[in-house]
Amino acid sequence: MEQNVVLEVRGSSKHFGGIVANNNIDLKLYEREIIAIVGDNGAGKSTLIKTISGIHQADSGQIYIRGERAEIHNPIDAKNYGIETVYQDEGLIHLFNPSMNLFLGRERLHRGVLGKVFRLVDYRHMREETVNLLERIDIRLQDINAEVSALSGGQRQSVVVGRAVYWGSKIIILDEPTNNLGVKEERKIIELIKNLRDKHKMSVIVISHNINHVFEMVDRIIVLRNGEKVGERRKSETSINEIVSMITGVA
Repeated sequence: MEQNVVLEVRGSSKHFGGIVANNNIDLKLYEREIIAIVGDNGAGKSTLIKTISGIHQADSGQIYIRGERAEIHNPIDAKNYGIETVYQDEGLIHLFNPSMNLFLGRERLHRGVLGKVFRLVDYRHMREETVNLLERIDIRLQDINAEVSALSGGQRQSVVVGRAVYWGSKIIILDEPTNNLGVKEERKIIELIKNLRDKHKMSVIVISHNINHVFEMVDRIIVLRNGEKVGERRKSETSINEIVSMITGVA
């Protein structure tokens, strides 16, 4: 059965002065699929995902969401198209607890006069929603009221991914999701990413330098080198050695 394309990038190019960051890159992401974009430092991975997420504007090329031309000029536009991006720096306020981070910028007010007139935030509702969400994605926190700064790296990453799930994102981009984590937390994040596809029916783009993790998580691998797309393989039809060879340009 043919899969539906949820995201398509056509001919995306981006220059920074005389530096070619991306050159005529094509990419497709299908429904309920995990793809990896891999490449050495300076390959153009970050520029490509920042173009998709609205941080950069491509010099040329188009983005399509479910076959319709998308106008993405900033991160808010990307979120409105159902695209959520999780960067290495997490995008969390560490002095806030998980529920306050989950509803950051979208705080739930009390109903009635308390909310409409006095603008009082319904912290109890936000906390209950956060607990229910974390249970859905199989994350356990000892203290839901603890500041994010007290959480482990994997738990913080889970809160950010959970935020994307809660707000109904259909496409999630993860930038080095297992970076700087211990082995046990790496396993949890890898399983969480696979559950986004299998249980939550999301489509996922992963940026990672860890080729072993890539082969555990993804369905398809796209290789960039020097700002250009140099290869694309289904995981089942390639090997780590072949992908590394494409990344380095050494047969």
